[in-house]
Amino acid sequence: MPVELHYFTLSVADLDRAAAFYGGLFGWEFDRKHATYLHVTNTSVPMGFTSDGPSSQPNLYFGVPDVDTAAERVRELGGSAGDMYESASGRGCACTDDQGTRISLWQPTTAR
Repeated sequence: MPVELHYFTLSVADLDRAAAFYGGLFGWEFDRKHATYLHVTNTSVPMGFTSDGPSSQPNLYFGVPDVDTAAERVRELGGSAGDMYESASGRGCACTDDQGTRISLWQPTTAR
């Protein structure tokens, strides 16, 4: 089965301002479990915000069954893969393809 988009984040400078703006614009509701992350709770497409500063592109997380194997495959194909990170909801890795485009790989702890 082909890999699909599993999650995405928008990077903003201020999470509280983003919540006020996007909540007011789209009616989104939020759950904040970390100082640098805000999860949108009432959308069918899973998404959230990070406080990494403004960005013109979202960060795309592609769901994979085995993040270690997928990261190794990125390297084999000429891309680069950063350090693995873990959270209560799964394991991930930031990557760059062979042309410099940033993506993330995500192995959830449970099925979507």
